[in-house]
Amino acid sequence: MDGKSVFVYLAPMHEFSLMASVLDIAAEEMKRHGASRLTLLRLRYGELDNVQPDSMRMAFDAMTGGTPSEGARLELIEEPLLLHCPICQNAFHPSSRGAMFEPCPSCGNAASYSVEKGEGIILEHLEAE
Repeated sequence: MDGKSVFVYLAPMHEFSLMASVLDIAAEEMKRHGASRLTLLRLRYGELDNVQPDSMRMAFDAMTGGTPSEGARLELIEEPLLLHCPICQNAFHPSSRGAMFEPCPSCGNAASYSVEKGEGIILEHLEAE
């Protein structure tokens, strides 16, 4: 090396491993349908999944670059958290994740909420040719 510093930003490993798994699933689906080039990938992810959209895009671009799918579009949709109180049956969108550990805003009871939405990563749609 000539003594110059080079700055390289790498997406967090969480997003790289998630994107690798999603692209593996997409590749299997494309193979089943005889497609070889991904043109659009739409992912829905929950608020609880700690997904960083910019890092997901960076991982997607890095993994599709130099492949037939280079230039494919990535659409990311965050699904807000929806909690359900088992005591009063109230379903609500909390103002923060911390609300998961607070009393129900409807009945005031401390309860273990069930997560109705806002958790999980779903390959919602893909287009390929």
